[in-house]
Order: sequence, then C-alpha cells, then structure tokens
Amino acid sequence: SIRGIRIRTKVEDKMTCFLCQKHKGEVAPPPGGYIYESAHWNICHAPVDKGPLGTLFIESTRHFLDFAEGNEDELVIYGLLLKNIYAALKSVTKAERVYQVVFLEGIDHFHAWLVPRRREDEERGVPFISKDITCEQADAENMATLLRNALK
Repeated sequence: SIRGIRIRTKVEDKMTCFLCQKHKGEVAPPPGGYIYESAHWNICHAPVDKGPLGTLFIESTRHFLDFAEGNEDELVIYGLLLKNIYAALKSVTKAERVYQVVFLEGIDHFHAWLVPRRREDEERGVPFISKDITCEQADAENMATLLRNALK
C-alpha cells in the first residue's frame, strides 16, 4: 500500500471483474445470449435498461483496459468485426447511424458500446446517447437472434 491506499493487482482485478465473471458464466447471461463469440471478442445485447433496442456491447475476452494494451491480433480482428457488426446492426435495426462509445470508467475491462440511431429518432449525437432509453427483454432477446443470424 502507498500511504494507506491499497493498490489492486491485475490478478485481483480479473477475479472481481464483472466481464470476466460474465464470460465464465458466473453471472446472468446477456439478453438472448451472446450474438458472437471468438477467442478475442464477444458481442451481446446490452441490458434492457441501458439503451435502445439494438444497443450492443463488444467485450474483449482477455482482461485489458484499452487499445494500448491490446495485442495485434485483437486489434486487427476488432476492426474487421466492427465492419461486420455495423452492417448487421444497420440492416436489422434500420439504423441510419451506429454510434460507438468507449468510456472504460465503470469496468476496467475493454468494452465498447454500439448504439443504433434510427431516422425517426429526434435527437442526434450526444443528446441521443445521453437520453434515458430502454427496451423490453423479449425484444432484446429477439434482436440478439436476428443479429446472430445476420452475422452467419
């Protein structure tokens, strides 16, 4: 410790990390299960209270904070994965735009938010992603199935 402040180790972070626990099946699965799973990345629908229908999380399977800590394979695959999931998300949700947001504040494990914005949505940009929008569990589960099929 430094001046009474306990410093957490990376091993401790992995043991208590919500996303690491989620990937091991130790916490409730995302709505509809994972849409995409690979050695480097998982994609799932966000919890229904976190955004509009079609809001997705791209989560690194390995515990790391940001792109500076990602390895070359992870980063190359991430770019290709974005191309495919953007196309699927735009097609299935009829989104005019897909916003990608990376905060890395609440959970110290890389994850990006993909938030579809449809033509009929009045707000744009930050006002849209700042809005408190939710969706229904059954709709999110159905969306996960549709996106999983679109990625095949």
